[in-house]
Order: sequence, then C-alpha cells, then structure tokens
Amino acid sequence: MKINFSKFYLRFSVLALIFASSSSSSSAQINPLGAQYFQNRYLVNPGMAGYQSGMRLNLGYRSQWNNIPGSPKNISVTGDYGTDKVGVGVNFYNDDAGLLKRTRIRGTYAYHLPLNYDSKKLHFGISLGLQIDRLSNQEIVGSANDQIANRFNDQESIIDGDFGMAYTSSTLSIEGSITNLKSQQKVEDQQSADFGTFYTAIGYKIKLTDWQIEPKVTYRGVRNFHNILDVGAEIRTASDQLGFIGMYHTNNSMSFGLSYQQKKDWQLLLLYNKPTKSLQKSFATDTFELGLQFNLIKNK
Repeated sequence: MKINFSKFYLRFSVLALIFASSSSSSSAQINPLGAQYFQNRYLVNPGMAGYQSGMRLNLGYRSQWNNIPGSPKNISVTGDYGTDKVGVGVNFYNDDAGLLKRTRIRGTYAYHLPLNYDSKKLHFGISLGLQIDRLSNQEIVGSANDQIANRFNDQESIIDGDFGMAYTSSTLSIEGSITNLKSQQKVEDQQSADFGTFYTAIGYKIKLTDWQIEPKVTYRGVRNFHNILDVGAEIRTASDQLGFIGMYHTNNSMSFGLSYQQKKDWQLLLLYNKPTKSLQKSFATDTFELGLQFNLIKNK
C-alpha cells in the first residue's frame, strides 16, 4: 500500500495548526495589546473613536513566543477623526500564527455628548466589520490543492460588530464595551477562548507638582475563560513627555511599558509582558510590543 506522504504531512500540519492557532487566539485575548489601556483606547472601545478633536493614526506590532517556529505576530492599525460631537474610525487587526492568517477590520461611528463646560462628556460608539480566517497556501508543505486546506479557505467571512460607551472628564474616565455581538449569540459549545466578550474600565488622573498619575482598573471577559481583572497605573512627567506603565493581570501575568511623546506630534510606546505561569511551563516566552501614535491633525 502506497502512502502519499505529502498529503499525510499536510493533514497533520493542519490539525496541529488548529491547535496552535487556538492557543494563539487564546493568548491574544487573555493578554491583549497593552496600548488599549492608555495610549489607544479606541482599540477596545468604539465609543472612544475620535473622542478628542483631531485626527490620529496608531500603529502597533507585537511578537510572541519567539522560541518556536511560526510564532504569533500581531499587527494593529487604527485611524480615527473627531470633531466636537462626532467621531469616525477604522480599526484593523491581523494575527499571523504559522499557516493561519486571521484578519479583523471594523468601521466605527461615535457620538460625543458634552455635558457642561468642564470637559465632561458621554461617548457612544458602534463598529461593524469582518473577520477573515485563511490558511497561507504559499507556506503549505505538500499539495496546496488539498481539500482540507481548500475547505478551510472557502469558509465565509464573519460579519460582526461592537458597541461601546464611556464617561470622561478632566480627571475621571469610566468605560464599557461589548465586543463580537453576533458571535456571542451563537449557541454552539465551542471550547476555544478566541474572542473577548466585554470590557469595563475606570481610571482617575491625579496631578502632582512634577508628575501626573492615572491609576486604572479594568475587568474584561473572554469566551470560555474566567474573567480577568487588570490593575495598574500610568505615571507621566508634568511635561507629558515621558510615561511609565505597570499592570498586573489576574491570570498571573504582568505588563511594563515606557512611552515617549514629542511635542504632541507623535508618541512611542514600548511594552513588555511576562506570560502566565502555565504558558511559562510549556513553550511560551515573553511578549514584546511596539506602538506608534501620530497626531496628523492636532487637537484644538
């Protein structure tokens, strides 16, 4: 009996990929991009699109598990524009893990309701877009025309949306969002923890003589995983040029970061995340994240 080793290898690779991509998606949701906490809140909350007047472009890159082949790489691009009351934005996220390419893109509309002349506002936003999962045929070792890979790539894109709202003042911010609204309505008992379900956060800015401190607490949900509490703070210099970030996550991981802002024209964020204990015992290493923010049209 002859064995087609190319097809056998391909099927084995796809099965292994399904497991690996599930682990990658779980990690990405359990430890999301750190820029969402302070630098780019639009990442997780549609209500924060254009919440400041002007136009911003945010670029993010994260590298995970560098000690294994095909380790996950994440790319994030957001652009948002806001006037006094209306904000619009585009939110793009790509997860590249082995053969699997997962792309998520959302368009956002937000409304910002002023409450008085003390910078107090209510923010409401809704996003709608697609999630596309594909295998990279160019990287398949074996027959690129194998039916397993073709059926995977023939699956329809997922249409989904998010809703978010927030209250902000010069010192206090309270946020809440519900993500992947359509996917949460599915009744299938799927075991992968591959998307977030909700996000809440509260932060308070404390101004000192030479420093500004913003303690922050967030509480977020991940499908088929216990809810996660994040506690930390950002400390910035009085000139707002340098910032230091530290966050503890109740999945036993920690994040540390440093940001630099140049005359409010652009901002650089460097972030390091120590993985969960369970991942440390298996195959994961530390995670590194780079974020860039450009103020294309400055705030009034």
